[in-house]
Amino acid sequence: MMLMVSVQDLREAEQAVRGGADIVDVKNLKETIVGSNFPPVIKEVRNAFPKNIHVSVTLGAVPNQAGTVALAVYGAGALGATSVKVGFVNTDFETALRILKESRKALEGFDTKLIAATFADSHLYDGLPAEHVVTLGAESKSDGILIDTLTKDGRNLFDFVPEKKLLELVSSAKENRMSAALSGSLRIENLNTLARINPDIVGVRGAVCTNGDRESGHVAAEAVARLKSELQKRMNGEIDVYALAKGAAAV
Repeated sequence: MMLMVSVQDLREAEQAVRGGADIVDVKNLKETIVGSNFPPVIKEVRNAFPKNIHVSVTLGAVPNQAGTVALAVYGAGALGATSVKVGFVNTDFETALRILKESRKALEGFDTKLIAATFADSHLYDGLPAEHVVTLGAESKSDGILIDTLTKDGRNLFDFVPEKKLLELVSSAKENRMSAALSGSLRIENLNTLARINPDIVGVRGAVCTNGDRESGHVAAEAVARLKSELQKRMNGEIDVYALAKGAAAV
């Protein structure tokens, strides 16, 4: 599993990379929960690191305007982003699929990967169900999928979608030759469950901020390093997450 850390500027990106993040995900928390950042910020972050450090761009929950979204996706490609995430809430399946197909066309000639994103808590916003993400990704020929959350009130991904269902979605994405990423207020205590699900990418922010707060805190290298170390312990078998699950079930 690769570790993706959400950052707002170059300073945070440097802290994330210093701590061992594999991917820095550039977003803007001042424009909604998952807003897009400005081109100069994205360019500055991309130019600061070698290509082996992935720099992804979040477009957030996009409007139901295929041309507008395709243009934004093109901009991410022109800026050299490793990937661009297109998320959906207040839309229907066919509209989301059309937007992703136009986004796919917009990335022709670029190395940027297209990521289809939905939100585990979308039902709270009368939104597109998260489980549609694999079908959306496969039919639009996206390179990967992401399941995140919009709610930032202490609940996280697992409060909305159970482990078994997430395992099914991640496995289905991989079967369709897409990468699978999970995010949504994830913390160290969720790593055992995440390791059993085994997504390609785990995304965090609050868990690696100075005071544990995604908005008022700042990404800290020490916190990133700690989480990355704990993640690696589970991936190399030093911590047996399956044995822990059996033990918990026996109690």
